[in-house]
Amino acid sequence: MKKLFGIFLTCLSFTGIAQPAGYYDPAAGLTGQALRAALATIIHPHTPLSYTPGVWDAYSTTDRKPNGKVWDIYSDIPGGTPPYEYTYGSNQCTGSSPSAEHSCYNREHTWPQSKFSFPAADDAPAGTDVFHIYPSDYWVNNQRGNYPYGKVTSPSQTFMNGSKLGNNTYPGAPSGTSFEPIDSFKGDIARSYFYMSTCYRNDSANFTTWEMATLVSLKSWAAAMLLEWHHLDPVSKKEIDRNNAIYALQNNRNPFIDHPEYADCIWGTANCSTTFVPNTGSATQDAHIYPVPAVDVVHVSWQYASAAPLAVSVTDVAGRVVYHAAVNAAGSELTLDVSAWPHGIYALQLQYANTVKVNKIVVE
Repeated sequence: MKKLFGIFLTCLSFTGIAQPAGYYDPAAGLTGQALRAALATIIHPHTPLSYTPGVWDAYSTTDRKPNGKVWDIYSDIPGGTPPYEYTYGSNQCTGSSPSAEHSCYNREHTWPQSKFSFPAADDAPAGTDVFHIYPSDYWVNNQRGNYPYGKVTSPSQTFMNGSKLGNNTYPGAPSGTSFEPIDSFKGDIARSYFYMSTCYRNDSANFTTWEMATLVSLKSWAAAMLLEWHHLDPVSKKEIDRNNAIYALQNNRNPFIDHPEYADCIWGTANCSTTFVPNTGSATQDAHIYPVPAVDVVHVSWQYASAAPLAVSVTDVAGRVVYHAAVNAAGSELTLDVSAWPHGIYALQLQYANTVKVNKIVVE
């Protein structure tokens, strides 16, 4: 990340993110490993699901596409035409392992289950934690096996949606076979790894050292690659919805979806301890933003606020200002053309005489 957000993105009720008030308060003003430690106490322990039927059943709300099909991270092509789709429930794998792609979907532990061991059934809670277990094509899942994620320059095998296997050529990574997902799912997987490394920080003795991690701590090359993926593929509406759905089941959240900047403050060079955290105790001067997510335009209204802001600015995930303008005191609404903006999350700053209010814009 070239530059951190100038502020924390606050998740207010009208953004569609069901983050409870004060959820991340124990992490305020912290950075680095202190931030990771604080987040660990916020999100763990949580309510563990059963592997069967718990995880299977969870997918009905966590990974169901708008058309009713399954979000399969190894076969889907967001924004494009996937080679095939699975119907929730009826295409769930029930028998022996298939011998080809497009047979059925099963459950992929992105952090391989063989790399940790808990005394509870099915290695709960990590072994049943939906934040890192995604529905995926059974055959592709088997081909990935326990290989690390990586950069594949010359694939030995390419799957229907473009995911591939081959020697890991990411700088500093150990040589050997790795699995590279398509760009549209790289951020999802990166944030799942940041979550796992944080959630189970105090359970490191239950983890095994492997190519991507020393126990539960990410190795330097893996952290660098996952940060790149985190920036390449920003948080999407799909992830926001999934975060909310899992919260309803497990009673915990993925901090790196709610606050993407946390990843840079732990594994990058950003410093969250000096980041301005706006006071959101009163919404009298906060704007109403619609629609969420935005596609072509986004409307920012302060019609019912006690005062109009003096200026409005918007920054992207790299901290670049993509919009700034003074506000006409007589106005009550601003319409922004976002049709050319890359999809992702933006920070909207409303600048008042004595404070700054921060809101989140999601562009899809």
